[in-house]
Amino acid sequence: MHDTLFMEQWVFPFYLKILHGNYATQVIVGDELEKFHSDVHRALDAITPTITARLIRGQWREAITGSWFAGLKKYTEFQHQIGERLLASSACYAGQSHALAMASFADDTSVEYLTRYLDTYLRRPDCIYDQNWVMASLLWIDHDNSTNHSEPFLAPGGLWDQFTADKVTPDDNQAWTIDSNRKRFWRTMEYCRKHFMAL
Repeated sequence: MHDTLFMEQWVFPFYLKILHGNYATQVIVGDELEKFHSDVHRALDAITPTITARLIRGQWREAITGSWFAGLKKYTEFQHQIGERLLASSACYAGQSHALAMASFADDTSVEYLTRYLDTYLRRPDCIYDQNWVMASLLWIDHDNSTNHSEPFLAPGGLWDQFTADKVTPDDNQAWTIDSNRKRFWRTMEYCRKHFMAL
C-alpha cells in the first residue's frame, strides 16, 4: 500500500507530462496544465533529498520524475547517481530528465557525464536513445557557461553527423537536426526556469 501511495503522490501526476517536455510544448494546455503547475509547486515545497533518492533509483517512471525534480531543486548530491543512470541507458526516454538535470547543474561533472555519453552512444547509430537530448543539454551548458564542449561532436563529418546521417531527411524528418533539438531543449529549460526554478 505504501508503494502505491508513493507512486500516486510522486510519480503518476508528473511522469507523462515530464516526458518529452510535454508541459512546454502545447501538448498539455488549459486546466490540465494549471493542475500540473499546482502539483509541481506543491511537490517542490514537500520533496526532500530522501524522496528524491528513492525516485532516482526506482524504475524508469520514478527515475524520470526524480531526476527532473533534482534538476529543479539543484540537488547536486545526486549528480553521480543521475549520471550513472544516464550512461546505463537502461530505459527508453529516461535519459531526457537525466540530461535536463545535468543542464540544470551545468558544471564540470555534468559536462563529464554528457560527453562520456555522447562519445559512447553517438558511435552507435543503431541505438536511438536520448542522444538528441544529451547533445542539446551540452549545448545549453556551453551557452550558459561560455564554453565549447559540444564543438568536437558537431565538427563536420564528426560523431553527430555520423550518427544522424540516416536519421535526417530534407522532406519530413527534422527531429534530429541540431536546430530543432536546440529549440526544443531551450524551450523546456526556459519554461522550467520561469515557472518552477524561480520559486
